[in-house]
Amino acid sequence: MATEIRSKDNQAVKTAARLMTDAKERRESNLFIAEGVRLCTEALQNNIEITELFYTEEALTKYNDTIKALEKAAEKAYIITEELSLKISDTQSPQGIFCIGKIKSETINLEEMKTDGQYVLLENLQDPANVGAIFRTAEALGLSGAFLSGDCCDIFNPKAMRASMGAVFRLPFAVLNDVPESIVRFKKSNMRPLAAVPDSEASKITGVRFFKGVVMCIGNEGNGLTQKTIEACGERVTIPMNGRAESLNAATAAALLMWEMVRNYAV
Repeated sequence: MATEIRSKDNQAVKTAARLMTDAKERRESNLFIAEGVRLCTEALQNNIEITELFYTEEALTKYNDTIKALEKAAEKAYIITEELSLKISDTQSPQGIFCIGKIKSETINLEEMKTDGQYVLLENLQDPANVGAIFRTAEALGLSGAFLSGDCCDIFNPKAMRASMGAVFRLPFAVLNDVPESIVRFKKSNMRPLAAVPDSEASKITGVRFFKGVVMCIGNEGNGLTQKTIEACGERVTIPMNGRAESLNAATAAALLMWEMVRNYAV
């Protein structure tokens, strides 16, 4: 039975609003908040432990079956007003449905990982929409997983989750505290790390042949990969640029690089 909340001073509402905006709150509580029918459904279907569900009366009318399924799985459920929905929401026109879930532990064990797979590594990406879009593409192309440096934006940022279209719940990932050191470890496991750089002297990605065990490394939106990471990789690749643009959006570049990695995979 859902509990009705009408006060903006309610503690559950305040906590939900903080989870929507504060990465520190998400990290310390080990919780995230998903907004909208699509993300809440994805969380449920991917066995996320749902602790709280919030929904409006209008949402219950529109998405009755979805809300009933979520309510059955959630530890607590609340009916909130449209005003409170706006307070919690990260979007301008919320659907009036939110769920709080427990963040799963990193799903790649570096000691036991599949070393013959294909991975993407993101270093210091700051735009959550880019990170989410890259997760979505990586999962769609069948990559084995993703690595993120510790200074990347939070993958459970609401914008990142929306851009991932649920891939954040499906694609295995791990956070690396020291990227160059991790790359050295990858090499010792006979994996092939590649540094993606905007340099015409690097190998053109369209001409690279890929085999088992590849890690495509992609850097910060403005500065690219750090020099230490580039040096640790050794091998550099680039996207041929025939137009006047000097670089591509990080998510677009990552999509092209991952597509070529999958397309040119030699079985």
